[in-house]
Amino acid sequence: MLPSFINRDQIPHRPGVYQFKNKYGRVTYVGKAIDLFRRVGSYFSASHAVSGSVKTSVMVEQIASVETIIVDSELEALILEANLIKKYLPEYNVSLKDDKDYLYIKITNEEFPRVLTARVADLKGSLKYFGPFPSSRTVKETLKALRRVFSWCTQPTRGRPARLRACFYYHLGQCPGVCIGKISKADYRKNVFRLSQLLEGKKERLVDELIKEMGKASKEQNFEEAGRFKKMIQGLAYLTQPNRTKAYLENPNFLEDEKQKVLEALQKALNLPKIPERIECFDISNIQGKESTGSMVVMTNGEIDKSQYRKFKIRMTGRPNDVGMHREMMRRRLKHPEWQKSDLMIIDGGIAQVNGVYQELIAKNYKLPVYGLAKRMEWLYSPDGQVIKLPKSNLASKLLQKLRDEAHRFAIAYHRKLHQRSLYS
Repeated sequence: MLPSFINRDQIPHRPGVYQFKNKYGRVTYVGKAIDLFRRVGSYFSASHAVSGSVKTSVMVEQIASVETIIVDSELEALILEANLIKKYLPEYNVSLKDDKDYLYIKITNEEFPRVLTARVADLKGSLKYFGPFPSSRTVKETLKALRRVFSWCTQPTRGRPARLRACFYYHLGQCPGVCIGKISKADYRKNVFRLSQLLEGKKERLVDELIKEMGKASKEQNFEEAGRFKKMIQGLAYLTQPNRTKAYLENPNFLEDEKQKVLEALQKALNLPKIPERIECFDISNIQGKESTGSMVVMTNGEIDKSQYRKFKIRMTGRPNDVGMHREMMRRRLKHPEWQKSDLMIIDGGIAQVNGVYQELIAKNYKLPVYGLAKRMEWLYSPDGQVIKLPKSNLASKLLQKLRDEAHRFAIAYHRKLHQRSLYS
């Protein structure tokens, strides 16, 4: 239960960082949470008062106000928390004055650099390091997730001949094969450099570089290499969002401001009558018309809204008919007036798909902007044949691609579930 002096509306059920301040406005504690409202509220609960330490009880008694900063990912929260602690030196955070107990991410200065966790005393001679981070557990879990995207070797290699058998982590896809001479020094260091870019908050630049590398490998018909780059890009898309620590420090409302800019760019690009509050995106997944599925994913005020997602088991049978399946899905969607009305619909496909859906909307007198988004060129198609070619760097284009990719992921996940079920039924 939050005390009356804290405004409940300013502490959302969102991931982010919270700062406790005393009556003088000084930051006394900084923490991070997956759900800010639940975490902040837990400090004032009766159970916490009984089980908490004396130090925590004294801290809670001194809280006069709470400030929160919403972020997109745990990696952002992790780095932002570390920066705020470093900036304010809050008295109730552990080991504030000398950083002795803080954990860092260290890249060693070796022929094949390793990525390790380290204390401040172990940073001498590092190629690079990031931190400090107050949560050891979170740092280790974050690195574990990152290693699935950017594999690296954790064993020192200087002066050691290549072995005949690969290490355990190579078989897990978390080591690129330094141990058996599978990767060159140049390629290995390039991989570690990519990880470094991510930790520095340069995700957009990194993704652009990976897309170029993927295109180059594909042109040269090196499809295995192109697949590796694609896996990296997909891993980054769902693992984390950009690290914008500096922007958060300068503007606690940075995330909300950015979303507003993107929605305004979308309104301008599509000449919409108003900023779209609810955007729905539809996709179809099938293999030769079998176990076909459809997905509807929703974005509310510029944010993915999973509570509004819907999936459809397509009833149409016979030869694959993408347009027909989209029409069936739209007919079924329109049978639910209790679902909030959309301000914009995006269909995965080109002119044929968007025209098919438009006919269903007209039949039900359901008037709203609807566009097809084709994967090949990322162009937008309206039912009247107009083609909108947004630059890939355009904020609106990135938003729609993100939504379309999420619809594709959701449709495939449901399709695989039905397909597996059919194999064992």
